Amino acid sequence: MSNLILFLTVFMLLAFLRFPVPFSMGLSAIAVMLYSGLPLTSVAPAVFASLDSFTFLAIPAFIFAGDLMAVAGISTAIMNFSNSIFGRLRGAVGAVTVVTSLLFGAITGSSLATITGIGGMMLPEMLKHGYDRKYSTALISACGFLGILIPPSIPGIIYAMMSGTNLMKVWLCTVTPGIFLGISFILINYFTYGRKQEKTKENFQLSLYFGGIGKSFKESIIALLMPVIIFYGIYGGVFTPTEAGAVAVFYGLIIGWIFMPLIKKNWPEKKIKTLVEDSAISSASIAMLMVFAAVAGRMITFTRIPEVLTNTLLSVTDSQFVFLLILNVLLIIVGMFLETNTSILLLGPILIPVATSFGVDPIHFAAIMLLNLEIGMVTPPFAANLFVGCKVGKVTLDEVLPHMIPFWIACLIVLLIVTYVPSVVLFLPNLF
Repeated sequence: MSNLILFLTVFMLLAFLRFPVPFSMGLSAIAVMLYSGLPLTSVAPAVFASLDSFTFLAIPAFIFAGDLMAVAGISTAIMNFSNSIFGRLRGAVGAVTVVTSLLFGAITGSSLATITGIGGMMLPEMLKHGYDRKYSTALISACGFLGILIPPSIPGIIYAMMSGTNLMKVWLCTVTPGIFLGISFILINYFTYGRKQEKTKENFQLSLYFGGIGKSFKESIIALLMPVIIFYGIYGGVFTPTEAGAVAVFYGLIIGWIFMPLIKKNWPEKKIKTLVEDSAISSASIAMLMVFAAVAGRMITFTRIPEVLTNTLLSVTDSQFVFLLILNVLLIIVGMFLETNTSILLLGPILIPVATSFGVDPIHFAAIMLLNLEIGMVTPPFAANLFVGCKVGKVTLDEVLPHMIPFWIACLIVLLIVTYVPSVVLFLPNLF
């Protein structure tokens, strides 16, 4: 247990001293290895093995594909599609914000891009329809991570690589929680603002309603098809998840620089060169995390930290219910302070063996971990999504926090369902 305490202490100390997180992780692992008298000859092979992976190539590919789609103007098309479905409902603007964020996040794979892209577009619409600026900012911030729960997602790839589990099952295990949260946020918005609005006075005509959906669907279908193509290709055996990343890049280039410019009659503001540079930087930061996480993983294996932690927890309780409660509290706290990918690579090798010893399925654990860490992204003190949302909404954090309470409650309810009703999470992975 002393090795784990030393590792976390050195890591937190270096992080607070503003060392880059990957270096903090690697130096902490090396400090424990030196303290335990372990040879450092295993460091170099671990570093090489972490990047010598065909699956890893999917990460830069999906990052680049997401960036391509984000600047292609698909947000407007998706918003129009969502509005054609929910536009007649009271509280429609808020519902459209939720659905658009979910779809846009699923395509781009970035919660921060969702907040800035969708938030910048939907905030004026919400204000125009009488929504409070502070509440609107809270809704936009809360919706940011919804798309990360809908595949394809980078955190899902990283978890699958780290744990050695099936990538498609990891991707699918968070779909149901994502849908549950989307529905919950729509209901919160309805009871907060929707009931206060007057019903539309226009007569409902079925032909016009479905005609509007059909028209907007044609404009957005080219963007919405990307996840469908990826899933069909992988499940149909046409290509691997890594090859799916290359397909996504090709599709993003076609959509972003041919079809969408023809529809919008203008070219994307960012040039390909800039997008390549941005994507390369993002990919390099994840590569650095994986390199030093591999060193930490080797240290964790040699020092048998999972076994020690398991025995410690079993001495306290042998109840799976209590263990899962402790696990949720731990992961939410970690998510409040650390970025999602870092948390997965840091804690995954430690906690997965412990969870398995308590009878928790690794795919079920993936849903618990990813959902907890994403909730941490909207929970102070280091809530990245909230800070970006406040910047978009031009309000202060303290003004937004009271309006976040209903969304936090919804997140906790869904989290408890995911934690204690595994069939909700495992239904889709087992079905496919």
